[in-house]
Amino acid sequence: MKLLLADPPEMFLQGQGATRQVQPLGLAYVGAAVADLAQVRFLLPDTRAYLGSDPWQELADAIAAERPDVLGLTAVTANYAAAARLAEVARQVRPGLLVVLGGVHASTEPEAALRGAPAVDLVVRGEGEQTLREILMAWQQQGLRRPQWADIPGVWYRDGDQVRAALPRPPSADLDALPLPLREGLVWQADVQPAFYQALITLRGCPYQCIYCAVPSLDSARTRYRSAANVMAEVDQLRDRYGANYLFFHDSVFTLHRRRTLELAELLAQAPRPTPFCIQTRADRLDQQVLDALVKAGLHQVFFGIESGDPYSLEQIRKAMPLAVIRDAVHRVQQAGVRCSGFFMIGWPWDNEASIARSLDFAETLPLDAISLFSATPLPGTELWRLSQNRAVPSSVDFRQPQVNVTSMADGVYAQVFAAASQRVEQFNQRQMALRWTAPTWQTLHQQPG
Repeated sequence: MKLLLADPPEMFLQGQGATRQVQPLGLAYVGAAVADLAQVRFLLPDTRAYLGSDPWQELADAIAAERPDVLGLTAVTANYAAAARLAEVARQVRPGLLVVLGGVHASTEPEAALRGAPAVDLVVRGEGEQTLREILMAWQQQGLRRPQWADIPGVWYRDGDQVRAALPRPPSADLDALPLPLREGLVWQADVQPAFYQALITLRGCPYQCIYCAVPSLDSARTRYRSAANVMAEVDQLRDRYGANYLFFHDSVFTLHRRRTLELAELLAQAPRPTPFCIQTRADRLDQQVLDALVKAGLHQVFFGIESGDPYSLEQIRKAMPLAVIRDAVHRVQQAGVRCSGFFMIGWPWDNEASIARSLDFAETLPLDAISLFSATPLPGTELWRLSQNRAVPSSVDFRQPQVNVTSMADGVYAQVFAAASQRVEQFNQRQMALRWTAPTWQTLHQQPG
């Protein structure tokens, strides 16, 4: 049996040669879990620097050449439309194909995801490793006679004009029992750059209830951790087999489990070839001892999800923490010689020009290397989605643009406010870049003789 796991195209569709060199880890974990049942291949369009005007035909040709029996797709809300289109393209090329859709969007809105993608046969809600194994085994045994999907927990399926659900599947309890992500079998291997092998995750779930995040609504919200030893086995594999010389831990709060973080930092520091890495975390989960341990282990950059510099907004989005805590954390990172960036969002339902200005005023007081600014966009499965009365989601979500206005400001006013805020952030980033280039260490290295 041939299984093709595909990530929906985004940058690939632009035909301008841009790429995103990050492996979709959800697909990689699923591929590893079923590698003994099928020949697994990965179609990852955004790793290819495509220059052309017919990207869908390019994808159709790739699928035709692979001749898969089963197509597995993943999607977040931002690329769900592309996933549905890719399923249609695949169905045209391979009419008897079984098409399965998973990912965050399918998990938060399984019925809508299935109804909105006519070429998709099944939706997997929640973590997909074991569910896809059972789907493949049933398909292999019964094929075109269509197995009894109701017998497989975690599956949503079609029954005539109806959409039905099997029993829910509990999330994986022991992450160490899962095989390491599968990183081989790429359809377009020649397009992959070294950065592709930098990504890894060390935990699943999150205890926080941020209103813009869908994780709290998922069955897998309970936080589970890989052991430090298990993480190091993957780090060793990335360095030794794939030549990774940099690591990016994609956990949304890498330092959530303090003791495990310290243990992992110690193992990273003891490695024969220390590898620089970056993390994402919260300002209130990075104390001095943990920071010192991570710096010793090779910490190169920290991305803080700050979200707002307006105290009322922080409280309303359920990320309440004193601004002094944020300021202190950023200063500690900066004083440790580690690069530090901050994510901010504006355009909350209660936002106005004054609250947005307060947020940016605070952001500019921080010694950040860069600020990333996004527009608060309600997505299915989030509390923000409910607060916005289930506003329609754009067919292609771009958080860098005010595609959905949930403020009380008129659309045109909010668009102008966001444009001014973006310009202000860009000017800040340019100033910070100039400061880095004129830092004393740089000047010293480039002094002319005499």
